Amino acid sequence: MEDKIFIAPRLTGSRFEDHSMPISILEDFTALEDLIIEVAKGIYLDENLNRKRVPKGFTDGVYLKLVDIEEGSTIPKFVIASIMSLSSTLPLENLDNFSYFEKAKDKIITIIETVNDGGLPSEEDGKYLSFFNKIGKNLLDDESIDFGYNYNTKLSSNAILNKTTRKKILLSREQKLEYTDNIKLYSLIPAIDQETNTFFIETEFGKIQCPLTENIKETVFTAFNEYKNKTYISLKGTALFNWHDKITKIEEIESMDVLDSLDVSLRINNLLKLENNWYEGQGKSLNKEKLTIFGNYFNSYFNNNLPLPAIFPKLNGDIQLEWQKNDINIVINIQLESLKSSFFYYNDNDEYESELSLNTKEEWNKLNELIDIYINGKENTFA
Repeated sequence: MEDKIFIAPRLTGSRFEDHSMPISILEDFTALEDLIIEVAKGIYLDENLNRKRVPKGFTDGVYLKLVDIEEGSTIPKFVIASIMSLSSTLPLENLDNFSYFEKAKDKIITIIETVNDGGLPSEEDGKYLSFFNKIGKNLLDDESIDFGYNYNTKLSSNAILNKTTRKKILLSREQKLEYTDNIKLYSLIPAIDQETNTFFIETEFGKIQCPLTENIKETVFTAFNEYKNKTYISLKGTALFNWHDKITKIEEIESMDVLDSLDVSLRINNLLKLENNWYEGQGKSLNKEKLTIFGNYFNSYFNNNLPLPAIFPKLNGDIQLEWQKNDINIVINIQLESLKSSFFYYNDNDEYESELSLNTKEEWNKLNELIDIYINGKENTFA
């Protein structure tokens, strides 16, 4: 018998364009499973006022099972199953309690739709909203999940969860003015307090105190000792934000790395903050989406064995990459809109020019080879 699809949310965003699903998103669906079960229990008790608790075995072994991923962008198909149904000749939808899980799904969809329509979840639904601390937590800025998507008719719904909707849901909780979210920060470490086993990071949000755990001590002390040299770290974890979107507390640090002074991701992060007229009343701000795409290409295809470039903004909103070694100079002017690029090498006795389009792996391989030729003295096959 073919499984009946319980829910098939549609995921959109750059990471889902190849119709795959990052493994981190599974954490969001695990939290959705927990929420569905909790809401189903609440609905049962609301409809059976003579009961103080759900029947024994009501939710035992109930779980969401991923059975397929469909294109468009990415649509994971889930059935709802239970250990009991595995040993029964009846599918789960024929069991007495199945209707409560269907109603639970509909209630969750309604909560998201209500917030997207400018309303607030009902007071009785307030007890479920904390689950959204995990549901949607792993979405990036350009990503969303349509929980009400109809995969049969291919119609979208208004139950679309993105970072903005998630924030509204979490802040709508009674007397809650804070919410949690994943973070990636670039910061300096100006101080360590060994007595309290904490350290401070210096960020655009100001100085923030963090727990000094054993697994990051070596990295923290390295960055602290290099503070005067402006040695940055990248930090990934979970933070608590206030309703002004300012970090009030770092709740968990998943990873931390000391960065090279020419780290491209750090430099791009800084360039993203440039506003119009950034240089003496001149200079266009850089297109954030296009700059991020360039950064993704660089991190995917640039040869890690080659030296990193210095990256500079241009007044017209494009960027320039530069390498220097003794009398060797390489300059690449990149049009962010198209990633069409002009490669120029020169020294005291020689020069070379080439045109590249840095939107394919093949063109990046050509760039890597050109840099290898002129920086490391590899034989020139392009002249």
